[in-house]
Amino acid sequence: MDIDVTWLWFGIGIFFLLIELINYGFISIWFALGAFCTIPFSNFSLKTQFCIFTIMSLLFLILLRDFVVNRLKSNEKSVDRISKAKVKIENIEQRGSEEIYTVKLDGKYWDAISDENLHIDDIAYVHGIVGNKLILKK
Repeated sequence: MDIDVTWLWFGIGIFFLLIELINYGFISIWFALGAFCTIPFSNFSLKTQFCIFTIMSLLFLILLRDFVVNRLKSNEKSVDRISKAKVKIENIEQRGSEEIYTVKLDGKYWDAISDENLHIDDIAYVHGIVGNKLILKK
């Protein structure tokens, strides 16, 4: 096994992983997987290695991309469900210049923010999510 070619494929895999982390579009991850799968074949000719890399990358892309994208879309549906929920203000806490509301949704306590003035025991609707905080509207 030629160590230089092994490190080359490893470097290519890391490169595509970094691009995926920056871009996060489920495009370059398949090439990273293809590069990592090519490492055991580094004693083959460079032309054969490139064919293995291309075939494996395309197989990963064709066979797994739709599955991964559909899994992520199913998570978006739960966000849509949360976005329409009605919640009760249970606590208000001042953090710096921002008022943080505590609400209970699906048995869990959430931090929430609002550009409207809310009080304890008020009923509000979840308008969206920013980071790990709910956005509330009256």
